Amino acid sequence: MKKGCWAVCLLVGIVLFTSCRSETPKEGASSSTPAAQQGQAARVVEATLSFIEPRFRPDPIEIRVGEAVQFKLRSADTRHHFVVEPLGIDVEVPPKSANEAVTTRVVTPTEAGTFRIFCSVHARMPMEGTLVVSEAKKP
Repeated sequence: MKKGCWAVCLLVGIVLFTSCRSETPKEGASSSTPAAQQGQAARVVEATLSFIEPRFRPDPIEIRVGEAVQFKLRSADTRHHFVVEPLGIDVEVPPKSANEAVTTRVVTPTEAGTFRIFCSVHARMPMEGTLVVSEAKKP
C-alpha cells in the first residue's frame, strides 16, 4: 500500500509542477520574462475596447521591439476578449458596469511588424485593431 501511495504522490507532484509553469511564448514573437528580471520597468499601454468605432482606442497601438510592455484594458460597454496572437495575449476585459481594468502580463516583442488585435467575443463584427511593433531606436 505504501508503494501505491508514494506513486500517487509523485504523480500529483508532477501534475502540479507542470500546470504551474509559466507559458512559453510563440517562437520569435515575444518574451514573457518579467521586466524586473530584464533590468527594465514595463511601460503600461492603456487601451479601451468598444463596439463603437474605433473599436480599439488608441488604434493603432504602437510599441517597439525589445520594449517590455503591459496592456491595461478597459471596456466602454460590454465584456470583450483582447487578443494579440503573436504575443500570446488573450485576456477577458470586464464590462464597463464592473468599473474594472485588467492588466496583461509583461511581454517583450522580439520582431517588428504589424499585428492584428481583435476581440474573440465579437470577431464576427469584425472587432479588430492594429498593433505596430517598430524597430528600436539606435543610440
